[in-house]
Amino acid sequence: MERAARKGNIHELNDLISSNEQILEEMALEGAGHTPLHIACMGGHLDFIRELLKHMPKLAEKVNPCGFSPLHIAAARGDVEIAKELLKVNTDLCSVEGRERRIPLHDAVIHGEVDVMEILLSTSPESVEKKTARKETVLHLAVKNNRFKVLVRLVEHLKRHKKEQVINLKDHKDNTALHLAVTNKNFEVVDFLLRGHTLEYEVVEVNALNESGLTPLDVSTLSQRGARDKEIREILIRAGAKRGASRLVLRDDDDIEAGNDHQLDGELVSNARQKDDGKKWGKIEVLLVVAGLIANATYQSVLQPPSVVEHNKTDNTSEQSKVNTTPGPAHLTEDKITYGANLVYVLFLGGNTFGFLVSIQIIIWLTKMIQDKENRHQVVQEEKNQEQYVFWLIMLSMIAMVLTYFCFTLSLLIKYTGGGGKKALNVLPLMIAVFSSIDTEEAGDDFKIFLGRALSMLRPFAQ
Repeated sequence: MERAARKGNIHELNDLISSNEQILEEMALEGAGHTPLHIACMGGHLDFIRELLKHMPKLAEKVNPCGFSPLHIAAARGDVEIAKELLKVNTDLCSVEGRERRIPLHDAVIHGEVDVMEILLSTSPESVEKKTARKETVLHLAVKNNRFKVLVRLVEHLKRHKKEQVINLKDHKDNTALHLAVTNKNFEVVDFLLRGHTLEYEVVEVNALNESGLTPLDVSTLSQRGARDKEIREILIRAGAKRGASRLVLRDDDDIEAGNDHQLDGELVSNARQKDDGKKWGKIEVLLVVAGLIANATYQSVLQPPSVVEHNKTDNTSEQSKVNTTPGPAHLTEDKITYGANLVYVLFLGGNTFGFLVSIQIIIWLTKMIQDKENRHQVVQEEKNQEQYVFWLIMLSMIAMVLTYFCFTLSLLIKYTGGGGKKALNVLPLMIAVFSSIDTEEAGDDFKIFLGRALSMLRPFAQ
């Protein structure tokens, strides 16, 4: 029987059936689903198939050990007449699932057999929504196997039957057909899906996220190399594409059968960039710690002024108590002692204030750099709002610490310099305002405006 099926010999078939009416049943059972009909379909023997189906129509439903029904084989081979003959037996054959739950339509798409595909779609329009074991639709399969003509016909079918939502269905990795087209650098498919006149505007979800949190634009950026990648990226951006939340690059060996080399190269480039970024931002964190230590040291210093000031103040008081009894040396007169104490203290406060403000400015600058880094990655809106909130909390804490420092500084100046220190009190806030107005691009204009206003409010207390 197998020899007759391979040759398509109808006479031999009839002779075998005449000699043993159960021969077809026996072969169907013994062959574990591999029947003479499968053999005849692979050979394309239409007449033999017709004769065989007359004797045993249910052979058309059998799936062989490789996961193919006779209609699967006809679809993969592109045998239109054989496919029609098989569908005459039962139209439900369009839904027979084979290996990895693929139906005949899936095999027609994979092999680019447009004519058979259209017969299957016209017989069973709803089969276009069927998914494989990997949750792949016919669109995923068309894109993965570079079947552009098949894709165009499929999209037209979806539009005609108002099933455009199938375009945005995701596979087991949550990739849409657009994700796969971008990964395979298939400009023709991306252009058709996003700019083709077949689809209405905004039918395709251009910002869909896969399981790695990547949008099609993220995928394009990771593997961007030549002019084709740039053109694809431009099409995506014009269609409203945005970056996703994830910045990780994950290998996906099972995801795309074509273009893995390009994807792996993109991963290596991205990993190298991440390594460089890690070193850069690690240095920034160290600088932040150093700046914080400087700010703490200068802040603590002002709380414990130099002993020379205390000593000079004590000497000044003692000299005043002895002025009417025992004259002191000429170089230790009251005016000179007071002047020396004031001068030392003003120099101390000036230098300490300068160091404190420099450290604060560094902290603001580095914090702004970190904020800009996050914005360059274009995180999702919710994440950006949280980072903005934390950023401004840091700014407000810096402002509060500076204002506290200034208030304590003014109180110390009044205590140690007395009425003769009014000029110093006028100069100090002015110096602070000038220093804060230094043009540092990363420092943040909003912070400088706020700090300037706060200082202007303190000036009346210093006069």
